[in-house]
Amino acid sequence: MSKGLMESKKRPSRSTLRRDYRSQTVFIALVFLISILPFLLALTSNTPRSKGICELLGHESSIGSYCTVARQWYTGNVEPVQELRPLISFPSAWEGQWFDVDKNYGRFEKWFADNLGLRDLMIRGKNELDYRLFSSSSRVYFGKDDDIYGRHLVDRQLPGTENLLGTPENIDSIHRGVVAYSDKLKAQGVTVIFVTPMQKQYFYPGRLPFFATHMPQHTNFMKFYDRLKQDQGINFIDVYGILKSNQEKFPLFYRQDFHWTDMSALAIAKNVTERIALLENRASPWKHPMDFESRPFTGSDARFSALLFSRETGSEPQLKKTWTWNGVHTVRPLDAKSTGLELESDTLTDPNMLPPTCMYGNSFSDGMTRAGIFDYFQRFTTVDRSLAPQEVPEVIKGRCKYLIVQILDIGTPIWLTFKQ
Repeated sequence: MSKGLMESKKRPSRSTLRRDYRSQTVFIALVFLISILPFLLALTSNTPRSKGICELLGHESSIGSYCTVARQWYTGNVEPVQELRPLISFPSAWEGQWFDVDKNYGRFEKWFADNLGLRDLMIRGKNELDYRLFSSSSRVYFGKDDDIYGRHLVDRQLPGTENLLGTPENIDSIHRGVVAYSDKLKAQGVTVIFVTPMQKQYFYPGRLPFFATHMPQHTNFMKFYDRLKQDQGINFIDVYGILKSNQEKFPLFYRQDFHWTDMSALAIAKNVTERIALLENRASPWKHPMDFESRPFTGSDARFSALLFSRETGSEPQLKKTWTWNGVHTVRPLDAKSTGLELESDTLTDPNMLPPTCMYGNSFSDGMTRAGIFDYFQRFTTVDRSLAPQEVPEVIKGRCKYLIVQILDIGTPIWLTFKQ
């Protein structure tokens, strides 16, 4: 075989070289597009510096119109993920000196992570896979009987309360603060009624998965609770005893939520009303019946779980109202920031109604409002929940004869304010 023939066999043809060149070019282009895809996706969210990819492409172009249709489908079918913190906003100005590049890049990187396009879809997709494959989630625990528990509550807030009440000295100190608070308001002519709801683990301890953080059999909070319950110098509603006695009559808590049901709220509202009636030497005025029915419901923990198919709504037993809220009173919302009050009814002079009363609480006391507690008082007022308990006496001065104070077992920052 001649030397020239051998060289021609070793040398690739021009067509082969062109194919190899095109393949390499396509590969490089794909790598480039994939590398900038996250940035392009970040631009799909509306930011101060961008109107979004679809707007940049233009509505009149075919690509822009397809992009707009895709965005409309996405926003209509993929709900935003609920967060426990505000998302980072786009940096509006350079921070520090001109050479502080690392600091400002860090701010941009945090914004980028929080505003990446399709972020909600990616988070929900990952959570859905975790749930389908492992019945687990980084956000919630999926327990028995379809119960859902927020991890931040189980892993952080409940242990936080246990740590606060971990010594007899702390229990004694906070107990003294509660008594002092009651005495201070008593000197102001206001009688305090304490309501302290606890989590559903106290009533359904076996529903959490085995790998979740479990409470001890005898918690520090219940030691503190029993201390308050046994103190005859304060008006304390035995929430645990009331709910425990009704455990077989109606669902105490939502399966998809950490809140008590409105049936539980009604049972407590009825007891509070009867306690105030007893202090006024009157018979119980409560007439709202306990009746419930199954209706569509999606709880806060179910929404926070951020599954891909969160729009699937289940049904839960809910309070069936045979009365009309606002049927007795006209209730108006107030500007909490300027008044320190959230809601207030009009004032009625019916002598058969109980004296004007205020309530300081949170979303649990909202259930008492929905259960109709307003209807039995000449005037009823709810106090701004963002206030510290020590700020409440000044806000309600001259307004109420009774103050209902509702504090959750996991309200560690609030319990801490009573520590003396």
